[in-house]
Amino acid sequence: MSSISSCDSYHISVDDDDDPYTRRMDELEEQYSGSDSGSNDAASDVDNNMKGDLKIISLYLKCKTGIYNLASNHYKTYSDALLILSLLFSGSLVVFPLFSAEKTAMSSLGLLTMFCIFFKNYYKYDITSHEYNLFSLKYHKLQVNAEKFLSKLVYFSNKIEKQTVFYEKMREIETKLQDFKEESIQIPGSIVSLMPITNNMNIFSSIHEVELTQKELATRYKTINTELKTKNGEKERVRFLKENKKKIKDKLNNPDYSGIREPLEKEYMLHLSG
Repeated sequence: MSSISSCDSYHISVDDDDDPYTRRMDELEEQYSGSDSGSNDAASDVDNNMKGDLKIISLYLKCKTGIYNLASNHYKTYSDALLILSLLFSGSLVVFPLFSAEKTAMSSLGLLTMFCIFFKNYYKYDITSHEYNLFSLKYHKLQVNAEKFLSKLVYFSNKIEKQTVFYEKMREIETKLQDFKEESIQIPGSIVSLMPITNNMNIFSSIHEVELTQKELATRYKTINTELKTKNGEKERVRFLKENKKKIKDKLNNPDYSGIREPLEKEYMLHLSG
């Protein structure tokens, strides 16, 4: 691919030195300076981290989409219920005179109809339901965008370009989520109580914790490799180091996102899978 922005039309300029993704791009330059690519092991670890990050973000966005769908349906139910009641009461006004109903009963039905219409308009259930639905669509669109980007990563052969594009995409998603948070309306308490983890989770802080753990493991892996080069005659120590190296390598190849993924999947399966 000829340019970093070719993977996606949305391009974010990287000019914030305090941004974690900017720091990672600086690290990339140091890591690959003087060579066209890093070690195969390091590249494999990074690929696994990128895929894991995007899959977790996609799951989180799917849960957020579901929350706003629940909120939209919540208010739509209220609106529909009041509409049906008002139709029943107004319909009764037509039927009751056939049975010589008293004026008091007819007046009461008219009053009830008026109250239903008043509450429907006063609480703006239709408008509120529509607003929640709009936010649901925004999260869904961002989820689809993240999944499409994940499928495009395979087409990058240049490792620096691949990681740079990935970090820019992560910044884009994080920025949009922050914008959604500032624009969004409050989720009803009854729905928050159903999905408290999804509602309160800072997904990027959680991902950064996993990435820090992976970085520590990578440092330990390098330290063990260095020590192995100087321990040729110490069989027990060499065996111990090799066993630890294998365990660390397995963890690097399989980043542990279970602390994020499992609670989200549990809430999704309980309240949204139907």
